Amino acid sequence: MLKKSFWVISMFGALLLVGTGCSTSDSADADSEKTLYFIPIVDTGAYWNPMKKGAEDAAQELGYTLVTKTSPSAEPSKKEKHIGFIREAVAKNVAGIAIAPIEKKAFVDPIKAAMDKNIPVITFDADLENPEDRTAYVGTDNVSAGKELGLRAAEEMKAKGITGGSIAIVCVDVAQPTMIDREKGLKEGFAEIYGKDAENFKFLATIQDNDQPSESKKQLEGYIAANRDLVTVFSLGSEGPNVGVMSALESQGKAGQVLHYGFDYTDTWLSGVADERITAIVDQDAYQIGYQVIENLVKAIDGETIDATIPIDVNYVLAEELEEYGKEKSKVKTDSVEDSSVESTEETE
Repeated sequence: MLKKSFWVISMFGALLLVGTGCSTSDSADADSEKTLYFIPIVDTGAYWNPMKKGAEDAAQELGYTLVTKTSPSAEPSKKEKHIGFIREAVAKNVAGIAIAPIEKKAFVDPIKAAMDKNIPVITFDADLENPEDRTAYVGTDNVSAGKELGLRAAEEMKAKGITGGSIAIVCVDVAQPTMIDREKGLKEGFAEIYGKDAENFKFLATIQDNDQPSESKKQLEGYIAANRDLVTVFSLGSEGPNVGVMSALESQGKAGQVLHYGFDYTDTWLSGVADERITAIVDQDAYQIGYQVIENLVKAIDGETIDATIPIDVNYVLAEELEEYGKEKSKVKTDSVEDSSVESTEETE
């Protein structure tokens, strides 16, 4: 009798485990159908933080779980880690992926693999070479944004009577698609204003600092010492170049003498307004980029037709306008949404 009772209980337990196993699998499938992967280059700072907030707000409003995956700026295997995040999302069969590709070519195959599994992929901040390799791109047309900066800077330089000299460009990574496109547009805009006289200017080799201000400071100090005719510096985005350039201009006594044009608003610029270490910037609407990325990703998931490119305009802001402009931007909260539908992970291994 005891053996029979034990056998009945064991069979009941086994059936219960099988039943529980099925429920867990069904639950996991249901979860993945409402999960989105958001993979920015980083998720902190005056540019990336509002973008993440926009993505979080859209995901919450649309009833999706947003998983943010990124890595520190100085991560030596950053490209490989971010490709790994795409593969992780595909393995989990998530509903959609949003990725800021670090390089134009290296991310093509992983993104195609996701799309082959019917997972829509939207790129943002930077795009791939071929539009057919992703579902859509949301963000600034970086060539156009660079051109806007080049046009405005050249107009102001011309008005100041600057007819020739050396020009420096400082960026985080010369291989990043955003940096390549911004530099391309910048030079196009500059040449358009100066015309044939553009030949009187020399663009020095682009400085790469890997987002380390000490590195851009050191390299630009060397440029200033070697090129006494340096008239203008362009920093193409991120705190490393911003801080490094302003520090070099201060240490070399060139504040107010060498013009400095930047990308994207950060409170860091305010310290350079009074002594003219910053001249003007172009700024992207980072919150809107994040919001539109997720809104359009969900439309694609739902089978709606979306534009292949969804552009977000930039603003041109003079140094004397930066403080007021910053106050307006600060009205957009940048704290992460405190909700169970948001998961944020920064890989630091």
